[in-house]
Amino acid sequence: MIRRCLVVIFMWFAAYPAAAQDMASLVADRISVDPSGRLTATGNVEVFYRGTRLTARSVTYTRDGDILTIEGPIRVTEPDGTVLTAAAAELDRDLSDGVLRSARLVLNQQLQLAANEISRVGDRYTRLNRVVASSCEVCAARPTPLWEIRAGSVIHDTEERQLYFSNAQIRVAGIPVFYIPRLRLPDPTLERARGFLIPRFRTSSDLGTGIKLPYFVPIGDHADVTLTPYLSSSTRTVELAFRQNLRRGRVNAIGALTDDDIDGARGYLFADVAYRLPRGFLLNGQLELASDPGYLFTYDYSGKDRLTNQINVTRVRSKDVFRTSITEFRTLRDSEIAIRDTLPDRLVDVFYLRKVPELSFGGRTTISVEALTLNRPSATDVVGRDVSRIGTEIDWRKDRVFGPGLVAVGELGARLDVYNVGQDSNFATTQSRFAPRAAAELRWPFARTMANGAREVLEPVLRIDVADSGGTDVPLEDSSVIEFDEANLFSHTRYPGVDGIEDGVRVAAGLAWRRDDPAGWTLDAAMGRIAHLDGDLGFGVGSGLSGDQSEWLVAARFAMADRLFLANRSLFDENIDFTLSETRIDWQASDFSLGSSYIFAVPEPAEGRLDRLSEWSFDGSYDLNDRWTASANWRYDFKTGRAARTGVGLDYRSECIDVSLSLTRRYADSTAVDPTTDFGFRVSLVGVGGNDGAPRRSRSCRG
Repeated sequence: MIRRCLVVIFMWFAAYPAAAQDMASLVADRISVDPSGRLTATGNVEVFYRGTRLTARSVTYTRDGDILTIEGPIRVTEPDGTVLTAAAAELDRDLSDGVLRSARLVLNQQLQLAANEISRVGDRYTRLNRVVASSCEVCAARPTPLWEIRAGSVIHDTEERQLYFSNAQIRVAGIPVFYIPRLRLPDPTLERARGFLIPRFRTSSDLGTGIKLPYFVPIGDHADVTLTPYLSSSTRTVELAFRQNLRRGRVNAIGALTDDDIDGARGYLFADVAYRLPRGFLLNGQLELASDPGYLFTYDYSGKDRLTNQINVTRVRSKDVFRTSITEFRTLRDSEIAIRDTLPDRLVDVFYLRKVPELSFGGRTTISVEALTLNRPSATDVVGRDVSRIGTEIDWRKDRVFGPGLVAVGELGARLDVYNVGQDSNFATTQSRFAPRAAAELRWPFARTMANGAREVLEPVLRIDVADSGGTDVPLEDSSVIEFDEANLFSHTRYPGVDGIEDGVRVAAGLAWRRDDPAGWTLDAAMGRIAHLDGDLGFGVGSGLSGDQSEWLVAARFAMADRLFLANRSLFDENIDFTLSETRIDWQASDFSLGSSYIFAVPEPAEGRLDRLSEWSFDGSYDLNDRWTASANWRYDFKTGRAARTGVGLDYRSECIDVSLSLTRRYADSTAVDPTTDFGFRVSLVGVGGNDGAPRRSRSCRG
């Protein structure tokens, strides 16, 4: 039969004129109207009204009762994606009130609610009777879902986006496991709803077997708090997580209060604040508090062994940079608890840098000013040293390209500092230091394009630095930890701060090479070393910068699209004896991910490293199939001959359920904390609450 299409301004469907947006469209193979005014549409019927689409085998409209009698199979798709299916229905002309029999409600393409009867009440409520709810796929081969909720009735509030179950029975594989007279759940489209979240089970060798039951409380549209009671045979803990977005910033806080069998009352609080002040200033704050050194480790809240409390204000503009901060340090390290009074605990710093175009002379000139004070609690001579410093620095740099692509760089600079040192007889109370410097650098990049489209760049670099601190000896408070790498190989200093100055004449020479291959991979490599022409470089043996010349620095990075990344940095001498070597590999494929690193470093007392460092870490996951994923992580300390952390996990993920199992063994550096073993278990029902957005595969139904 030739399909006919009729667009009706529903003279039959309304007893009054309709607005344009209220017009309905009816499409069917055949439409007839009998003498009494009853309209009947049959064959592939489709009705469109206010964004709602209805399909059925036949639709009959009776004008007297303003009722649509519909024969299925029926499918109603609403603008928000909600789907209703039924065998038969009676609805009003707005499709918003009525009854559907042998019906099914599908929310967000996830949660399905099958009911003997569904009643629609206005545009807000849908009532379902004798309901089975699940997000698991059901077919002839598997008629019983993995999980389901059976209820006498369910009311769906589309405005509040809540589901209210009466006489609910939770079943797993068809077996009743729990009965709840009244149950409220958010529908899958709601992202923030007050109520309990997914519980987590944890078994710990220190704390026994317990359960964490998070309760989420939204506070308006821009803030929320999650309270998580954690109960076991050895602990009574309440965890807190608070978030708030402000008009010009944000506030985040996490913490916990505990009464356990280990140390009684304990707790911690971590918080951070960011706020945009007027005129481009940014305020940042950080708070880190813990009751005792072992608390964070025992409860696996954090791996930090030093806490930092800080408030700072910054502003970065194209012409200048401003920064000021107040910082407090606290140590949790077992080896430092006894000497904590000799460690810095407060730092106040103010810094300002500005470009000076008037003094650029064709290059770039900056002037900076900085003042800081660093305090230790101890009043003992030497170990209780307090330092204050105020200084200013001017730097000029100019780059020029000439000849056959040769790049020349010239630098001039000078720094003036005044120090006030208290409680240390090794230094004068007040002293000043003036340190001028100059540098010249040459780079000669060579580039070529291969026949296959690959591009290579080879760049030799030579740099000469001259500086003179006048022999003034000052405390190296901000320059004690040295990191020699490709980033500072051609820098005027290897010190991370301004207290340390590299004196004399130094020469740095090296080579950089890069290849971009059309196959999708890139390779970068660099090598070089530094020599002091009239003395010692002045760094410790473990830095790779001792003696009159440094060790060889070799660094390389290999990347293949977003799938594979490999990096290495090594320091070694002429005999290929390594001072430092660190390697990192990350490999991402369709069914597995792998990350591994290894680091080796010789002792360096100047940096607080008294023993050889040799550690290997590994983390990875593998998709056993489209549902099961295995994971493992590992950190092994070759010096102690044992693992510092070991963990394995197994995850099951389907269209209707997520299950996570984990087993972790952790060792602490502190002798006050025993190693601990944790077992974790978590079950999440998909479609109950918000959707995490992750792709899922449905089980195929065969037979």
